[in-house]
Amino acid sequence: MKSNENISPSSINFNNSTLTDQTQIANVFNDYFSKIGLKVQSKIPNSYKPFFNYLSNPNQSTFFLNPIIDDEVSKIVNNLDLNKSSGPNSIPTNILKLLNPEISRNLTSIFNISFSQGIFPEILKTAKVIPIHKKDSKLEVSNYRPISLLSNIDKILERLIYNRLYSFLEKSKTIFHLQFGFRQNHSTSYALLSLIESIQEALDEGSYGCGIFIDLQKAFDTVDKEILLSKLDHYGIRGVANNLFRSYLTDRKQFVNVNGFHSDLQNINIGVPQGSVLGPLLFLIYINDLNNVIKYCKVHHFADDTNLLCINKSFTRLNKHINIDLKNLSSWLIANKISLNVQKTELVIFKPKKRPLEFDLKIKLNRERLIPSSSIKYLGVIIDENLNWDNHINNLSIKLNRANAMLSKVRYYVNNKTLLSIYHAIFQSHLIYACKVWGQSFSKLKRLIILQKKAVRLINFAPKNSHTNPLFHQSKMLKINDFIKVENCLFISKSMNKLLPEIFLNWFHLVIDTHNHVTRNAIHGHLNLPSYRTNIYGRHSFIISSINSWNYFQRSFPDKPLWEYKIGNLKYLLSKMLIDSYKNID
Repeated sequence: MKSNENISPSSINFNNSTLTDQTQIANVFNDYFSKIGLKVQSKIPNSYKPFFNYLSNPNQSTFFLNPIIDDEVSKIVNNLDLNKSSGPNSIPTNILKLLNPEISRNLTSIFNISFSQGIFPEILKTAKVIPIHKKDSKLEVSNYRPISLLSNIDKILERLIYNRLYSFLEKSKTIFHLQFGFRQNHSTSYALLSLIESIQEALDEGSYGCGIFIDLQKAFDTVDKEILLSKLDHYGIRGVANNLFRSYLTDRKQFVNVNGFHSDLQNINIGVPQGSVLGPLLFLIYINDLNNVIKYCKVHHFADDTNLLCINKSFTRLNKHINIDLKNLSSWLIANKISLNVQKTELVIFKPKKRPLEFDLKIKLNRERLIPSSSIKYLGVIIDENLNWDNHINNLSIKLNRANAMLSKVRYYVNNKTLLSIYHAIFQSHLIYACKVWGQSFSKLKRLIILQKKAVRLINFAPKNSHTNPLFHQSKMLKINDFIKVENCLFISKSMNKLLPEIFLNWFHLVIDTHNHVTRNAIHGHLNLPSYRTNIYGRHSFIISSINSWNYFQRSFPDKPLWEYKIGNLKYLLSKMLIDSYKNID
């Protein structure tokens, strides 16, 4: 949120005239926002096949809403953010915290009645919506996005339901294993890592890869309530629990606030509630069976960001398989009333740089041909057709140059501690994002290393040509290539301790597990290095690079396997070892 004018339009265009009355403006916004989902859904053709035909076998276990205890509510109240709006029909958060013991007991009683009767309190189903300008003219309603604020009391109740539902879904392994959005121990970096490692492996083996990056239009807003409730029942949320979700989703209302003026209330009976605790999890359930219709491609999700990856050595089969899967995908989307934006769906053919294409792929989605792109920005990382990362590093270098320009100006007005905090916020945060994915070829990091050296000189007021090793040591800062090595090692440690998504748990194997004879490396916890064919895609893949990092560090700490250290202690140990090595001049 950059400024108040972004969220407080004083006038808008409506029916060929300019409105300035604040209440009228609020009503126009509310009418527009409340009908987005219905408008998009109305353009989806009728399905010849019902949604339940795509579901797999139902979950035989049944979800129960265990009673709430006072302590549970009290902990959630303590974790409420004082900086966030309390929302409508709420108690100010600071008052909630101040009177926590007394209020928690009463809330526990009310919430337990809700659980036992399967009824969600009506007063908690109203959202206050604030329009925030996102692009172009501020006079056009369509150039604003809605930010929904719900009561803090609602969020306490939703969190109690969420904790129980999420635990049930995880224990029954209901959620698709390649869904990385809105899940504990999952992230955009892990989604990217799984995708890119699959592509690297394919290219190393001499196959082609074809990625289809699907754009779903207003997917959260077009979720059909009846379909969602049927899917909840299918996955084990039945009886009173299902009634509670029906109550939660039914007769929801919203009003828009513009400069303190409120619109009339509008009913919202489509989509999952925006700004809610439960909404994202309910959406994951809604699209959970999408992968069932995909026969040949590997499906990755980060919430509604969906990617299909097809791999084959034959271009002919690749073309055929993708078209079959896209046809099935289109049928699933129609049956589930989700709109597909073909114009924003992108296709990238992954291949070695010098390997020619056998012929032009003729891939169609909803009868429209997809034209291959040379690169795609996916989850914040620019992925190009040859996986050489030049585009991403060029784009990142621009951001880091801007950060350095800011550091050079602000350093005269703040102390060193504050300056380091600014560095981490505006420089390092960009530098390290998903670096495990794109940073394994250290020769590609030269430009970034130069920019990081410039940053550490600026922070320490050092001359342009001064040696930077002592500066990195003084600032207790890891160089980007060393940071990646540490992150590689921490990832493996998490994998060995089963702290990662299931997909990563069989990536690494001890030498002792792959050899019949005991070796010194096996005793010291070294990992087996798989074979590879190419330097570009095999040697610089994450798995190979991270094992090399692990074995390097393991030799430096021979007393016990690295995975026996706690993650925080291991990070400190490895970082300290590298930073101490910077004492020597370049």
